[in-house]
Order: sequence, then structure tokens, then C-alpha cells
Amino acid sequence: MTRSTIRSVLAITLTAMVLSTVPVGAWAGMIPTTAAIEALAAPDRASNLARVQARLARADVQAELQRYGVKAEDASRRVASLSDAELAQLADRMDRAPAGGDGGLLAVIGVVFLVLLLLDYLDVVHVFRHR
Repeated sequence: MTRSTIRSVLAITLTAMVLSTVPVGAWAGMIPTTAAIEALAAPDRASNLARVQARLARADVQAELQRYGVKAEDASRRVASLSDAELAQLADRMDRAPAGGDGGLLAVIGVVFLVLLLLDYLDVVHVFRHR
């Protein structure tokens, strides 16, 4: 590096360090407690509402709602009118629900297969033919 490049980098670095110590003015004021609580709850409510509305917008969910006689617009309005706690609970339940909705049927079939395989291996029951 040339001497002039080193001096330029050094000057920029020193200037940045000095400017970082300059105090910046701030404004403070009193806010009501309710406004503070709403400000803290607003991001959670917005994200929960967005998650639930996204699930309601899916075609399979809308088809299921129509099967029960519920219009998608009515469901969206009802979700928007829920309290923060109810909305958080609904969003949590929707996130934990199984995607396939098989209700554990595949797990039961798998367990039955393993039991039959074990019984056949122990020569208690002849389920699978051996040659």
C-alpha cells in the first residue's frame, strides 16, 4: 500500500471513531399504560392473524368450511374479531395440527405390521410364508 492510501484509511477511521462519540439528542415523553400494552401486543396479534388468515386462504380449508356451510368471508371476519388470547390459541392449534390429518392411522398400521413381524420371527404365528 502506498503512504497516501494508508493516510486516507487512517483519516477515515479516526473520523468515524470521533463521530461515533458525539451525543445525539433524544426526545422523551409520557405515554399512557394502555398504549404501551397495545404496542407490545400489536406485533403478536398481527403475526397470529396473518398466520390464521393464510391457513384460511388455502383451497382445502375453504372447501372444508363450505362443506360445513360456512362462508370463507364469515370465517375471516370472525377470526379478525377474536381477542388476542383466543387468536394466539387458534394460531398455536393450527400450527400443531397434523398436515395430512390422518389421525395416526399410518402409525397404527406400522405398529401392527411390526407386531406381526415379531410374532412370525418368534414362530408364534405364521403370517409370512417362509421357503
